[in-house]
Amino acid sequence: MADIPIPTSLPEIEHLVEELYRPNPPATISRIQDILQTIQKSSDGWQLAESLLDRPGNNVRFFGAISIIVKLNTESLSDEDAVAVLQRLVTWLIEYLTSNTAVFVIRKLCSALVTYCIHYFHTWPKCIRRLAYCLRTGTSAPLGNVEDASPIERLIESADDRRILGIVWFATQIAEEAEKIDKNSTKYIAFHEWVQESIGDIVFLLRHAITPNAGWDNRASQAIACFQSWLTYGQRHSSNDLQIQQLRTLVLPVLDCLPFDEFYDAAAALLIEILNEWPAFFLPEHSDSLYSVLESDWAQKRYEAILGGDTDFDTFQFGMLVLAFAERNLLELMDGTNEQAQGLLTKVAGLVKADGTPSVENKIFVPALEFWGNFVENLLDTHYLDLAKGGKWEKPPLWQIMQVVSDSCQKIRYPSDNSYAHWDSSDKAGFSYARKDVADFLEAVYVIAGKPLISLFANFILEALENADWSDLEAAAFCLGALSDCISNEPSCDDVLTAVFGSRLFELLSQQESVVPIRTRQTCLSLIERYSDYFANHAQLLPAALNLLFGAVGIRHLALTSSKSIHTLCSSCRSLLTSEVTAFLEQYGMLRRSTGLDILEEERVAGAIASVIQAIPHTAQKMDAFGNLLRIVGVDVEASLQLSSQPAWSVLAPNDPIIAQAYGLAQRPTSPVPTLEVSLQLAIRALRCLSSIAKGLQAPNEALIDLDSENEFPQELTNTDMDKAHVEILTVLGKLKETFSNNSEVVDIICSILRAGFSEAEPGPFVFPPNLVTDFIISRWKSRPAALVNTASVFVTSLSNGTRKKYIRDVLEHLIPWVFGLLRQLPGPEEDPELAQYGLEFTQRIMIKSPEILMSQPGDLLEFLFLFAIKLLDGQEPLPKAAAAEFWSTFITLKSDNPDTQSTINNAMSYLGQKLSQSLVQNIGGRASRSELDKISVPLKKLVAQHVNARTWLETALYDASFPSDKVRLEDKALFLKKIISLRGTRETNQVVREFWQACRGLHFAYTS
Repeated sequence: MADIPIPTSLPEIEHLVEELYRPNPPATISRIQDILQTIQKSSDGWQLAESLLDRPGNNVRFFGAISIIVKLNTESLSDEDAVAVLQRLVTWLIEYLTSNTAVFVIRKLCSALVTYCIHYFHTWPKCIRRLAYCLRTGTSAPLGNVEDASPIERLIESADDRRILGIVWFATQIAEEAEKIDKNSTKYIAFHEWVQESIGDIVFLLRHAITPNAGWDNRASQAIACFQSWLTYGQRHSSNDLQIQQLRTLVLPVLDCLPFDEFYDAAAALLIEILNEWPAFFLPEHSDSLYSVLESDWAQKRYEAILGGDTDFDTFQFGMLVLAFAERNLLELMDGTNEQAQGLLTKVAGLVKADGTPSVENKIFVPALEFWGNFVENLLDTHYLDLAKGGKWEKPPLWQIMQVVSDSCQKIRYPSDNSYAHWDSSDKAGFSYARKDVADFLEAVYVIAGKPLISLFANFILEALENADWSDLEAAAFCLGALSDCISNEPSCDDVLTAVFGSRLFELLSQQESVVPIRTRQTCLSLIERYSDYFANHAQLLPAALNLLFGAVGIRHLALTSSKSIHTLCSSCRSLLTSEVTAFLEQYGMLRRSTGLDILEEERVAGAIASVIQAIPHTAQKMDAFGNLLRIVGVDVEASLQLSSQPAWSVLAPNDPIIAQAYGLAQRPTSPVPTLEVSLQLAIRALRCLSSIAKGLQAPNEALIDLDSENEFPQELTNTDMDKAHVEILTVLGKLKETFSNNSEVVDIICSILRAGFSEAEPGPFVFPPNLVTDFIISRWKSRPAALVNTASVFVTSLSNGTRKKYIRDVLEHLIPWVFGLLRQLPGPEEDPELAQYGLEFTQRIMIKSPEILMSQPGDLLEFLFLFAIKLLDGQEPLPKAAAAEFWSTFITLKSDNPDTQSTINNAMSYLGQKLSQSLVQNIGGRASRSELDKISVPLKKLVAQHVNARTWLETALYDASFPSDKVRLEDKALFLKKIISLRGTRETNQVVREFWQACRGLHFAYTS
């Protein structure tokens, strides 16, 4: 960038201004801006601004207006000097409006006038009227007495369009800027009063300007935009009924503009905003007038354009206007006797079936459906009592609702595969969201319509089957599936569902893709999963459903949907399927041999079979089936371990059979793969299947036993087969751990397998004896110690209930030193934030459940723990810091029935109180982030409420030389301490802490005020 010299004359400044608005390198523009801003802010800034505004160039004049704004915002003027500036501004406005000055310059000059008014409004009362007078007379006498000599009507009516526009632009910017200024600020109360005294004049101005007159300047459109700005201001700032009533008189002129193309956009946008944001502003006479407009020939043409798929924005905007008006008149639309309202409701119903695919070509479908969802909810809220008393719904609303239901089902049909392939990602996502909106709408309608709604879609499905209309079948199945939660465990609709699932549906779905398209089959297979409760009550249909699903798992595009359905169906109907376990295992084995199941699909199938095995009542049969399942998964384990022993440099060809076993179709490599990578993938696949099996073997929720029960926990190892299963599983996990625990995913999955048995109250293959779990957790691992510590926390909690409490001491004797050892190995508390967090959470759980065990640890270990927790509280990592705050909140209030334990707690608190107070004060003094203050406040409140020495500890910390802020005075600290102590740990403490923190950060000017 060439060096740009400081200008020394007006022409040189003009040249720089012109360069500022030309295409130049960013560095050049930045340098020019710096130079011009320096001149603006100098003592010559006023002279510069006036000189530039007197020059002919539009860019130069524009920058001159900006310079005036800068000076007004940064310098104070006497009233006399301010009036002189005002006269000059009005003079320039008169000149610009009567010349060919560009609109953007005039608007910026109006902005300068508004800036003047914000600072010196008291020097220019009744500004609209006075400005109109100046423009009419061509004189800059803004303070002359014009009220009696020239009524506002005469001033406005005699002005030409250009001058009217100038006043409208000025009035618009007054409203826009005033809306941003807090009316509750004492500094601006008089300013808002000044603004509002002009509303009457502005209303007359706008009423005159909002006339359907297609001038070159679109005067009416600009006036409507001005009205919109004043509406926004009035809604937020004006409580004067007279002023609101004056503004309301402008609605009818705006309505008159709707049929004129030149003003339609502005008028429609304004009316939509009023109806959506301030519906109370709309009076009955306004509604009557808008009804008349919407019933006109003009409106009918617009409406027909929407139905015909017109994608112009104007057409869409008309639809939004209809919807906004309908939303405003919801109660009227619920009245079946109101013919005018019912006509509008019929129009709104018609919007749903407008041509075009929802969210792709058709943009009105989703807003229309949102209206109908809101309409149904309001209908429920309004007439719920009548329905509960046996009353009936009005026929017209229910009829139209059901028509919308039928039409929306038709609208969400997928297009042809070729058309869908040409959509971009946003179109596909939009269409998917539209279908979800339909599903939500149907759930709301079900509350009103009940079983007939289920019957409607069941009939659609049967008709589509009869006509082989696969697109209709897919849409109807989707809609029926959306209602599954509404009729869960309700036998009243079983006959309807039996008609569907007992039809030719399963037979057709089992045929080739050439008969039924993939997408239709996917949706219908998902329908089986959604109605798993129905199948649990109709066992005669289960074999056909499961045969269909297992057959579909082997088809690539159906595998994901069908495997999910298998998992849900087997889990829900497990007790009905125990006799089919052998067949399921055979199917599973065949699938593994014949098709390349993706890992998610395989783990779902394995978990589904495990859930059925869980329901087998006889232990021997259960363990035999489990052994067979484990052996299938064990094939991958053995293959993985064998490959892991191969040289690091060895690779496998992409057509090697083991590749298909390790990778799903979507992830299958096309080039040679390192053998060790394949072995890892096989290990992960096997572990994920084991995790799914472990979860499948968990007792269903309704079968869970109260863990607090004192009855003997039946996990006494007397079953030899169960013992062998435990050893076998842990041996497999141990081998995989030793080989692959440098991979974090492997560690996480193994931990999930261990946790699966923690919540169980009955013996099971994954309900390991506590001593085996403990030994496994504290054994050697190559990565992710945090995951192990977190698992240990869950494990300890699971042992704190019922008779399992007897294991807790033995377990903790091993786990506590192990956890402390891991924490001690850290170079610093924040070197591994996750481990630090979980380690502290582990000790906190022990503190809550078994304080005697924790406090009986060696003194050096306890000292390390407490100092570690303080260091985390002092640190910057948010999650460990939150864990430390919780830890201290628990310890401060910790109590024990054991006198020795309580004595240790008291001694520790006496030793740590000052250190803890120091840490809390450092955080509150500015080191903590704003989001951490509430968490930091919890231990502070408990400290103040629980310990008599809290005042002394906190006072010492506040006046310590290490206090992190120099922005608060000694009296500020004293006042803070006084407030904290007097509040005694109540909720108000949080606000006091927040205010003091802000003062320490320099965000408040005077804390003591």
